[in-house]
Amino acid sequence: MRISSLHIYNLARNSMADANQAIVKTQEQLSSGKRILSAADDPVAATRIQQLNNNLNLVEQYNKNITIAENNLSLEESTLNGANNLLQRIEELAVQAGNTASLSISEYSALSSEVDARLNELFNVVNTRNSNGDYIFAGYKSETPAFIGDSTNGFQFAGDEGQISIKIDNNTNIEASDSGKALFVDVPSGSNTIITSVNPNNRSNPPVSISIGEVVDQAAYDEFYPEDIVIQFNEDADVLPAGKNFTVTERSTGKIIEANHRYTAGEELIYNGVSVRITGNPASADTGAGLAGDQLFIDSTDTQDVLTTLMRFRNAMDGYDGSQASIDRIESVVASTITNLSNAQDTLSETVTKIGARNNTLESTKELHLDTKLVSEEILSDIQNLDYAEATTRLSLESLVLQASQASFLRVSELSLINRL
Repeated sequence: MRISSLHIYNLARNSMADANQAIVKTQEQLSSGKRILSAADDPVAATRIQQLNNNLNLVEQYNKNITIAENNLSLEESTLNGANNLLQRIEELAVQAGNTASLSISEYSALSSEVDARLNELFNVVNTRNSNGDYIFAGYKSETPAFIGDSTNGFQFAGDEGQISIKIDNNTNIEASDSGKALFVDVPSGSNTIITSVNPNNRSNPPVSISIGEVVDQAAYDEFYPEDIVIQFNEDADVLPAGKNFTVTERSTGKIIEANHRYTAGEELIYNGVSVRITGNPASADTGAGLAGDQLFIDSTDTQDVLTTLMRFRNAMDGYDGSQASIDRIESVVASTITNLSNAQDTLSETVTKIGARNNTLESTKELHLDTKLVSEEILSDIQNLDYAEATTRLSLESLVLQASQASFLRVSELSLINRL
């Protein structure tokens, strides 16, 4: 069989190219420390490597989430402990204020001043921000304050009841926040009480306002409870001489409690054992223009937020004048204040306990991720990493093969009839 020179040269070229490619690949393996440089090297192992890397990336993200949750819960726990300390101090002041037989007007004034200072301090606590500037008790509305208002007209919860949930494992989510409504607003009250508000559609500017109010005759109010009260401003012409006036009704039945009461700003109004004051310049109704008058609401509730509790306690001491009526008011408010503060502290302590349980979950999950990471990295190393001793020996062998191929080609290429003549 005749073999052409071209065929001999092609065989030699291909042989040396394959040997050189094997050397290059081995050198790349030694340089990278990886046994598998592409999926073509070992498709099954490459798929397994991709799965392991995905698992490791997921574990890394979960660990970052755990760190975020730990930071959030740590801040919340320290904040709640600070709030609890404030409430304990105010409870001590309430006990002290209950000594009506020995305290003077000036002493009650001093106690009121401290409660007012503590009230403003607590307002700052419930509007605590984290390192990102988010309000931690505002729920999903974390970019806006959880509570708004002031210590004169009252405070309102402006957040929502959302709780930030963070995924820390494939099937595990952890609550990394608590709503301020559950913590500071929905606090069981020692007795039936009220919450006041204004209709957001009122037309007066500046808006008419209603005080936080208080129950001054518990028996009368308990008999009326759970009815709500609506105060509706009428047309000025409904009274003579014409002037601003309002009608007071039961919300559910529309039953009139008082009709066409002439409005006097700041006047104490008492209905069914409830005392409130209205201030501002309310907008009257105008039937001809189809405009309704301003509305204010007195709603029944069996809960009382801690800020309102402090305000009512402060206001009762501000109104103390040594009379029997003011003494009775102090005694009643002190009793309800102590009960409400105790309920609020129970709520905060229960939440701190829940935070501790969440932290335990975070810690155990973190340890589980650490074990998963170690096992995955070990398996990945076995599959992916290069055996340097084997690769070095193989490189030597491949170099020898290349050298042998080159030497053989030189010998073969010299075979011709001319060389034999």
